[in-house]
Amino acid sequence: MADLFTMRDAREDDRRYLDAYTYEEGMDRLPSLDGVRVAVNAQDEPVALIRISLDSKGVARVNPIVVHASGRGDGVGRPLLDEAQRIFGELRLVSRGSSKAFYDAIGFAPCAWDLIEADVIEDCDGCPLFDECGPVPMRRVVLP
Repeated sequence: MADLFTMRDAREDDRRYLDAYTYEEGMDRLPSLDGVRVAVNAQDEPVALIRISLDSKGVARVNPIVVHASGRGDGVGRPLLDEAQRIFGELRLVSRGSSKAFYDAIGFAPCAWDLIEADVIEDCDGCPLFDECGPVPMRRVVLP
């Protein structure tokens, strides 16, 4: 895998990729590049991103992690999550749509909604695609 991508902090010149990737997934533009790491190919072009922020209790939340279609199946998402967990410890997120199977496979487990920050819950509660999306709060405490 190491020959397929490397990881680094996101830079402003990555914006066009990152904005396109989040847009393709129906998400807004990232508010900033603080806490954003990218997996880049041999041409130093991002193929995936993860944004980590700390919640009000200091627990790391993943929002979002996006792997571009060109990088799916290449094992890009897991190393981004593993690196974040080595740095921050416990990770929390809300899986959406078909992503739950991926999170299940790499050691995340469903958790109570009260472990998720209110702003994320509000995003889900107010979303017209809630039933279609089927959001599930999840956490991973120990690296598998």
